[in-house]
Amino acid sequence: MAVAEAVGVIEVNHVEQSGFWRDAWKRMRQHRAAVIAMGVVAVFVLVAAFADLVATHSTSEQFLKRPVAGAVTDPLAPRETGKYEQPSMEHWFGTDQLARDIFSRTVVGLRISLSAATFAILVVTTVGVFVGTLAVAGPAIFDRVLMRVTDIAYAFPDLLLIILLRSAFGTEIFGRSSILGLESNVLLMFLAISLTAWPTMARLVRGQLLSIREMEYTQAAIALGASRTRIAVRHWLPNAMGPVIVEVTFLIPRAIFAEAALSFIGVGVSPPTPSLGLLINEHFGFVLINWTGLFFPTALLALLFIAFSFFGDGLRDALDPRSKRTA
Repeated sequence: MAVAEAVGVIEVNHVEQSGFWRDAWKRMRQHRAAVIAMGVVAVFVLVAAFADLVATHSTSEQFLKRPVAGAVTDPLAPRETGKYEQPSMEHWFGTDQLARDIFSRTVVGLRISLSAATFAILVVTTVGVFVGTLAVAGPAIFDRVLMRVTDIAYAFPDLLLIILLRSAFGTEIFGRSSILGLESNVLLMFLAISLTAWPTMARLVRGQLLSIREMEYTQAAIALGASRTRIAVRHWLPNAMGPVIVEVTFLIPRAIFAEAALSFIGVGVSPPTPSLGLLINEHFGFVLINWTGLFFPTALLALLFIAFSFFGDGLRDALDPRSKRTA
């Protein structure tokens, strides 16, 4: 009889979880700003994924022209050499100080920035979920040791630690300048960004699992003889995914900002590989000559932040059971 009641509790829990995700999707659709932001994010992801097709020119191609004859009286006046051209049908965002197409470099730079965020999500989620779950599901000594290590990693300033790690790694991995077609310095920057964000995810997962561990269906699974590992994988983690997903959406703009900041100060992506931070750094000193080179990468970076912020806010409200509205 007790076993049948325990099975019934677990089945009810699965039904409630299925209903929870359906209700969350309904609440998400009612959040107009979040839906619009989700559409903007989807467009950015598609543009980044197909950057080679979207880009109208090569990022390194120079469109040089013959200099204009005669003396130039205004030192800030653009020369007819293909440099600093204004937006046109041929060059949608104009050209930079080396007569390269700004639109193509911005599109490829978007791919680098979103790649940094994607890599960070994979590493941070994997490490954070593993550490948080092991701290709760493992022996008590695991919890004490892992949380002390997490506290130490959490105490370091993120950007400073990223700079130190990036400088210590150098520009090669095991003497190789590229791995799987990705430049080693770019891959090392992605790794440095990831290593600073996992403590937040680990503490979040641990907190969620500690509260879930005391619920009835956990006790029912224990009564059925399930191991702690099976309970953690089959019951605890699925019920903790809501806050984890929300944290991931807020992690993405943080990773994009970290990449942009590192590239802007010269310890991130190295030229000629474009990224949004590197493009802002390159055009910062030429804003009086050609404003488009600074405006478009900066506007795109700001739009990324706004889109992910609204999307994260809407997702957090949708996954919060307390925000459930009756029909």
